[in-house]
Amino acid sequence: MDVATHKTVSLLYQTFYMKKKILLILSFTVVILVLAIDVNSTGAYSSSPPVSHAGAPLDNSAKTCATTGCHTGTALTATTGVISHNIPGSGFVGGTIYNFSVTMSGSSAYGFELTPQSPTSNAALGTWIAGVGTAVSTKYIRQSAKGTGAAKTWAFQWTAPTTATAVTFYGAFNYANNNGNSSGDIIKTCSLTVIANTTGLREDNSANITLSLFPNPTSETLRITSSAILEKGDVYTLDGKCVKTVSEQELLTKTISVSDLAEGLYFIRVFVEGNSKVMKFRKN
Repeated sequence: MDVATHKTVSLLYQTFYMKKKILLILSFTVVILVLAIDVNSTGAYSSSPPVSHAGAPLDNSAKTCATTGCHTGTALTATTGVISHNIPGSGFVGGTIYNFSVTMSGSSAYGFELTPQSPTSNAALGTWIAGVGTAVSTKYIRQSAKGTGAAKTWAFQWTAPTTATAVTFYGAFNYANNNGNSSGDIIKTCSLTVIANTTGLREDNSANITLSLFPNPTSETLRITSSAILEKGDVYTLDGKCVKTVSEQELLTKTISVSDLAEGLYFIRVFVEGNSKVMKFRKN
């Protein structure tokens, strides 16, 4: 074989080898992509589900994962008993950390998303603290890896807000068949409402501070009787929406105008010597 022929054969061999190598790389990439798609479309997300899919009424149009192209199965249904907490019957105290858990059973794989909001606003109320197997993204807490088996429980915590008088926890829960795709999965929703502790001062202290309201009900002004100096005050609806911030002049005179409020029940929260107290009144 002369030199020219040898070079030609060598070039052809190198070209063939490179094309084969590229083909193998492409084939391997396709396999990886197929596996990745399969993992992400399992009966319950192998990682956290997309945010804003907890079914809250004013959040993303109450969207859940029970939608075309996501998890398809039976019609969306309501459930109870999946959310547990240790908030006492007297209500939560702002700034206090409470234990929460989500327990699901009756399927092969599980996932969830939970958010603390109110029926009239999609603003976050309080903050989440992630536990084992959970992840927090803004106002949502979700599983960080899908649960499997006869039952699954996730434990985490929630820090109560200092301004809301009521919080509703909205959740969407995926009961999946774990068949490797999104068909046949069941999405259920659940909501749970807790109220703030309105029985007296929220912080423990030995000071004898007494506050009272009059007249109650009222149509124009609300007076606060107290020998202490009022430091701050806000008025809230029963679902925790702040509708009025008490002005410095009103704090000084302890006379609060409520004439611009709609008729109904409200809470007023005032701060005295670093402590806060919540009282209820009716606007006629």
